Amino acid sequence: MFQAMSFLDFHLSPDSLETWRTEAEGLHEWHTDHDSPKDNPDPAPFTQPLFVDSGGFKLMNSRTFGDPPEEGGEENEWEIYTNPESILSLQYDYGADMLATLDYPIPPDLNQAEKYQRVEDSIDSAVECIRLLEENERYADWDPTVYAAIHGHNYEEIAYYVSNLLERTDYESTIDGFAVGSLVPLRSGNIGTLVDIVQGATDAIPPERRNEIALHVFGIGGRLAPLLATLGVDSYDSSTYIQAAQHKKFIDRETGEKKVVDDIDAAEWDCTCEACKELTEVGFQDMKFVFNADQSYKPIEVKRDGQTMKYMKSDFYALIAHHNFHVFQEEVDDVRRAIDDNRLEQEVWDAAQDNDDIAAGIARAASRWPELESVVPDDVAIDSNAPEANPETYQTIFNDDGEIVVPSQDGTSLSHTPSDFDLQDRSFEPDPTRPICLLVPCSQTKPYSDSRTHGVIDSRLQEAGLRDSVEKVSVSGLYGPVPKEYERDDAILSYDYVLTDADTSQTDLVTRRLKSFLKTYGDEYEQVFGYATSKTYRVVIDDAFTQTGVGKVLPTDPPARRLTEHFRNEHLDELAEKVQQSLNTMPTKEKS
Repeated sequence: MFQAMSFLDFHLSPDSLETWRTEAEGLHEWHTDHDSPKDNPDPAPFTQPLFVDSGGFKLMNSRTFGDPPEEGGEENEWEIYTNPESILSLQYDYGADMLATLDYPIPPDLNQAEKYQRVEDSIDSAVECIRLLEENERYADWDPTVYAAIHGHNYEEIAYYVSNLLERTDYESTIDGFAVGSLVPLRSGNIGTLVDIVQGATDAIPPERRNEIALHVFGIGGRLAPLLATLGVDSYDSSTYIQAAQHKKFIDRETGEKKVVDDIDAAEWDCTCEACKELTEVGFQDMKFVFNADQSYKPIEVKRDGQTMKYMKSDFYALIAHHNFHVFQEEVDDVRRAIDDNRLEQEVWDAAQDNDDIAAGIARAASRWPELESVVPDDVAIDSNAPEANPETYQTIFNDDGEIVVPSQDGTSLSHTPSDFDLQDRSFEPDPTRPICLLVPCSQTKPYSDSRTHGVIDSRLQEAGLRDSVEKVSVSGLYGPVPKEYERDDAILSYDYVLTDADTSQTDLVTRRLKSFLKTYGDEYEQVFGYATSKTYRVVIDDAFTQTGVGKVLPTDPPARRLTEHFRNEHLDELAEKVQQSLNTMPTKEKS
């Protein structure tokens, strides 16, 4: 699967993206028969189907890729917007064989008013995408497999979504499948809701069309594959194999457990996949040596058997990801064989014996579909796993003006703007008993102090006896500086926004507000530090420090600009040391 907005992950410029779109006839040609870097073999022809998702999740709170400008207005530099016309054009240029319609994902805690509106917007988007495919001459010779992206937080919501979309679609033959989104938060710990949503989608498809319309789920799979297939899911995608590799973790094919490289005994590792065969030839010890080397983005020399070998860390990240992919592929193959041999029920029953989530999930499903009762483990009660007897029915209510009416707007909101909180409009005085100011990127968890990212910093400073000397100020991607005393302000608790490189105007706004903070309050602190490893927030903090001559960014030289570096002990130790050094240089009176 390829995300329509994946160019944001690759930090491409608008010109580079334009090259992707115009210099090759889609990504099939772009990735076929070209010279490969280093000594790798040239890539074979790219013939597998290319599934291009709409990128709705990345667009969810973007302040760059919003509505197109009004007539005469200035276009953004990408000329890409959050509407069906723009995204469908991008999918066409990529050469998609399969595509998902532009959707408006629903965060778990989104308030009811905005949730209902996003449901209606997603349905409108799917209908418009289908109309464009049928009526726009540009797409006359293009016949992609079309998945309508759907969302919902329970059985009733998703069933409403599917039914409404089918009722509103004149071109029924154009919908080849439904792709269920907003499920990633449900991968573990909420298996009942996951089952409800998938069953709601399946039940809403008319029986006469169930063999015609495929069902895809975004971001869910792996060891849940037998359960998903039993619920009617035809395909899924998952990036877990890559995410695990980024943390140097192998997925064990027998248990599904993720094992860190340093904890693996090479003598006991018996995997025979292609990746592990290569690792065996290289040697696990060499891999560990390369990972532990104090060097990145450059070849690392390893001496073995009188020879000097050179490896990049990325060589081993790739091999771990390749191994993890094989594990996932074997799970898919097992389910396929079970379906072919008419023993899927046995497959899910076996899986339920070893996996509590699958056991609870199949019991939940059997409460609606009695024909599954025979595959529920004997020690798992169907009644205790069944949904509530009278769940609230989902329906959208409109007033006389056609506006959606809902009872509550409590919860997360995607409608917040930078004007909802600006420290310059608030009363703030630095705490004179805390001479060190620490700027830290915001977190998705609210209040920020409850997040894991802020928690590790707080714990490290506490261990060093420094917490009471540090005043923490979070850097919000939407609002700029947010002192700890304002973390429970409604505008802070309820917004959902992540700053990206592409949102240049928003990046400039946050930088300006941070500069204003430093100019106003910088002299009132003995020292100002910024602790940031994620690229975008680190650049914003560093730019504000450079332009004001106030502050120092830590860690000093992280090997990579990504969140995982935030948790490294050596970086947290450096922060504690720098804070202690600053306190040691203060006059005795100021210390007291």
